Amino acid sequence: MPSTSGDEKQIKLGLFETPVLNVGGMTTWTHPENQTHRYADLSYWVETAQRLQDATFDFCFLADSYGHGEIGGARPDVNAREAMELPRLDPMLLVPAMAHAAQQLGFVVTASTVFEPPFANARRFSTLDHLTRGRVGWNVVTSSFAESASANFGRPMVPHDERYAMAEDHLLTTYAVLEGSWEDDAVLADKASRTYADPAKVHRVTRTGPYFSVDGYSNTAASPQRTPVLFQAGTSKAGLGVGARHAECVFLQGSTKARLAEHVATLDRLAVEAGRAPGSVKTMVGLSVVVAPTREEAERRYAEYLALNTRESAIASYALFTGIDLGAHDPDAPFAGIRTEMGQSQVERHARTDGPGPTVGDVIEAHRTRGSRGMVAVGSPDDVVEQVLDLADSTGVDGFLLEPFVQPGSVVDVAEHVVPRLRAAGRFRTEYTEDTLRERMFGAGRRHLPADHPGAAARTWATA
Repeated sequence: MPSTSGDEKQIKLGLFETPVLNVGGMTTWTHPENQTHRYADLSYWVETAQRLQDATFDFCFLADSYGHGEIGGARPDVNAREAMELPRLDPMLLVPAMAHAAQQLGFVVTASTVFEPPFANARRFSTLDHLTRGRVGWNVVTSSFAESASANFGRPMVPHDERYAMAEDHLLTTYAVLEGSWEDDAVLADKASRTYADPAKVHRVTRTGPYFSVDGYSNTAASPQRTPVLFQAGTSKAGLGVGARHAECVFLQGSTKARLAEHVATLDRLAVEAGRAPGSVKTMVGLSVVVAPTREEAERRYAEYLALNTRESAIASYALFTGIDLGAHDPDAPFAGIRTEMGQSQVERHARTDGPGPTVGDVIEAHRTRGSRGMVAVGSPDDVVEQVLDLADSTGVDGFLLEPFVQPGSVVDVAEHVVPRLRAAGRFRTEYTEDTLRERMFGAGRRHLPADHPGAAARTWATA
């Protein structure tokens, strides 16, 4: 068991969930212990929230997409047969029930800057922030399944880098609504004087950008955090740029420890260059955990999970994330040179600068055995904790997003075998002490965006 000197940083821990049957591009829904077939049962989500809160997880992350996988303009039969991202529910509608059942757990919800208008999206997040008393984050996405999602909305696909330009404009418009309209003390709720809000403290916001505009008043009063905690993923140049300027927590792809450490250092440098303080952006990486009383039993269980995925499902899953049909390429051909306008992170994770790159066949097999998952820790409880702490300390990452193989089993195993050992090492919380999600991520008193964040500039009423 690793020892601690008492000054190592605390590890952040969230659960990656999505209301579908399979997580991480791997078809494990048929495993006898998996209950994800209950995805449309509200009790499944309530139980998940309560289980996470009992283990003092920081938040539950709810992924989403409007898209579906296609190859050559047609949906592969395996997508429906194996329930690969199809069907799914709208995760935003789950949050109020989950938050009521677990009144300290945080929630991060995905919404697209391509398909969600800023004003409506801001109102939804402000509503959730009110209802959860400040425990909400927004996972800002530019829609990696862009081609099929765009077709569902009857519009052409926006090229990759332009989607990030749209995200920049969307965020600035959102800040105008959430930060610029209602002052902190605008609400008086004084029945005697018949004054609910001071009209002088509710401001019209007007902004016109290259993609989005707003002209009016926010029709939700300032919520506990105003702007939800801003989460983002993406390791492309455009993605890292938006993350460095706007994100408060970035999910990084973790194919190796060396590349993960490089991404952490790059993101921190870019954030400082953007005028933000060092440490302004927390970093997390996906982590799949297979833990059992012995290393041999854990490895056996891991092999069981991997055996559930087929070459056919791997090819279809990769096309879902990237739009690339690997099955149409010679498996012995080099993977280098294949490009996409969709999920570029899933292409870049296979790039190599230290030797010969993988073949197309290598990438198919890698996706079959790993999907879109980040790092993997397998072994006894002490083995796994040692791997987790080594990852955190050798790369500088702030925490992990648990990507389950089976539910609720993966969460139960981490709660029973990993969390207690992290606590014993002084590296994980024993109780909740902060009121809002932003304070949980950055410390007490930090419930609003800091002054060096671009969203703070939207509070024109504060400097008028």
